[in-house]
Amino acid sequence: MPKSVNPLLASMMLLALVSAGWSSANTSVGDNEGAANGNPDVAGGPAPANGAYASEVPREAIDNQDQTTLAADQEEQSIPVAEEIDFVKDNSFRKPFEESLKAIAKVDYYGTRYVDCEHYSLEVHTARPNQVSLLMKTGDSSTFEGSKSNQGIKIRGTPQGLGVEEERALLATFAFDTPIVELERNQHAFKPLGMQKLPGILTWKLQVDRPGGYHRILYVDSHYGDIVKFTIINAQGARVLDVSLHDYRGVEGIRVPFAIDYRSPDGTLLASDRLERVAVTRTRS
Repeated sequence: MPKSVNPLLASMMLLALVSAGWSSANTSVGDNEGAANGNPDVAGGPAPANGAYASEVPREAIDNQDQTTLAADQEEQSIPVAEEIDFVKDNSFRKPFEESLKAIAKVDYYGTRYVDCEHYSLEVHTARPNQVSLLMKTGDSSTFEGSKSNQGIKIRGTPQGLGVEEERALLATFAFDTPIVELERNQHAFKPLGMQKLPGILTWKLQVDRPGGYHRILYVDSHYGDIVKFTIINAQGARVLDVSLHDYRGVEGIRVPFAIDYRSPDGTLLASDRLERVAVTRTRS
């Protein structure tokens, strides 16, 4: 597998979403590029269904000829590799999406949160540098609101599906830009942890520290560069939340996950968010 066919992304959907677009636009599910099932490629075709690409570690990633330290963590499933950050940054598939993201000022997401048999209207508004606000209608006259800004994190009301701690952790660890964009600004922004196989996907594994003592472990699709999973760890080293992102689609020049699943550390499904519309606003030139 050539070096150019590898990784990236970050951040949240409705707090874990990758942002979207070139110019101001409202994009419905039917208008988005790509198939509803599987990751689309640049031309809108589906990703390989058999996951054949995901079974091999790039040869140059394990052939440590320059004697650099192999990146890995302590988990049994991790695969030590060399030059992980370079592979993440040099993903040629991802480059056009990253360049588009740089021209975006804010992204607004509209969808639904599903909790057991209940569902709740959900809005998430994100803006540079790392601002995010969430509004969830939880009843006829009640709402849950959460936000992160230069004034800190604010939470009002009772969330559905996730607890206040989980919502606070999502807000605290949100980043508007993807890992590739962050790495272009700071080569040491992420700690490489090797590679790990998830069902049907071989991923790069990265750690990033966030405010409030939290850090995220990101699992980045080594082919498309999409963040397909992240885990939030608190200051005490305990797992707070596992988040899976899928149904990626092209929206106005960038990649957006239209489905997010939240699980507790024991694997229990807590809630699922599904996007229905995305609005993108470009920076003023």
